[in-house]
Amino acid sequence: MFGHQPWLAMLVAWIGNCGFWLFCFNRVNAFGIERPKAKLLEKVCIALCFLIPSAILWRSWPIVSNWLFYSNSWFPSSSDSPLTLWLLWSFLSFFVLGPFWIESRRWLVPPKHLIATTSNRHRVNRLIPGGSALNFSTRCLSWVPLNEWADLSVTQKTLRLPRSLPAADGLTIGHLSDLHFTGQYRAEHYEFVIVRMQELSPELIVISGDIIDYAVCLPMIEPLMKRLSAPLGVYFVLGNHDRRLKDISPLVQQLSNLGFHDLGVEDKLVVRGSLSILLTGNEQPWFERHQMCDVNPEVSMTAAAEILRVGVAHTPDRIGWARRSNIDLLLAGHTHGGQARFPGIGPLVAPSIYGSKFASGVFWLPPTLMHVSRGVAGTHPLRWRCTPEITLLTLVNSNE
Repeated sequence: MFGHQPWLAMLVAWIGNCGFWLFCFNRVNAFGIERPKAKLLEKVCIALCFLIPSAILWRSWPIVSNWLFYSNSWFPSSSDSPLTLWLLWSFLSFFVLGPFWIESRRWLVPPKHLIATTSNRHRVNRLIPGGSALNFSTRCLSWVPLNEWADLSVTQKTLRLPRSLPAADGLTIGHLSDLHFTGQYRAEHYEFVIVRMQELSPELIVISGDIIDYAVCLPMIEPLMKRLSAPLGVYFVLGNHDRRLKDISPLVQQLSNLGFHDLGVEDKLVVRGSLSILLTGNEQPWFERHQMCDVNPEVSMTAAAEILRVGVAHTPDRIGWARRSNIDLLLAGHTHGGQARFPGIGPLVAPSIYGSKFASGVFWLPPTLMHVSRGVAGTHPLRWRCTPEITLLTLVNSNE
């Protein structure tokens, strides 16, 4: 007798199977594994996701077909160890990992601390002469329907601070992340991005890692990045893709020559009126360069009545460190917003120990408010409903 139970069981098993391998795939790039090994593990996850069920279903097809088309039971009546084990394992994945994934969707709703958002979208590929693509393969991806890889959202967000800091009221921070100088984007594309950031007139600018992928792109850094400036300075940390350089010294030296402060090595204390802003960086798990707290000897911690603690990390996985360090605001990137966001579901793929939970947006994990940028670029020029972005954050004092 034909029934719907076998088909529902197979659907649950398939979702559980894919969910398990997606869980593994998302976490490959969260532990500082060298890129060649990480990419190999990603391919292994994708391959096993499809090869295991395909091999089992091919081997056991007579049993499976009889079960699907001539049965109304939840499991095959005939005993077949590989098939039974795969079904049980997939069901277990579905019912164990499923609730955690469903819980993670609640983080798609921004916290009360995000009190206003405006965004202007620019189709950069159409606005600059010659387009954004630097090579043929990237140009071909421009023809993929609905691909937003060369668009840019200029977003302004107003954040209410988690604690009372009247002197921080109105402070503006420009957040850039994941510039990914890869040779896929023309210099004019990055120039457009940087000009848009300067038009926002931030008081300080933060770059949260993944600046460059290949040494051949180093000559692009200084001519373009020298356009970035802010009254309270420009600050940066490095990310996992910056580690692809055999020697990061030329990159760090160029940025330092421009007057940018390397938070991956030293903290920085800057003063804005009666407000001290302590900026600190964390590049784990890819770099361990942090040496000491660089506090200007001319500025003591008592020189300002209030201290705002700002953390900069490449990945949102450092939220635990930020909370332990009593960081007020953590700025991160790395996840690219998930590259694709599905209606009603949100992102699925994100290189994080939290999966796609903190793929992009504003999050409140007491005592830390975290902003995760979708980033400017990436090594895979494919975006769907996940436009690259730059962000201006305006802080307002807590009313609590």
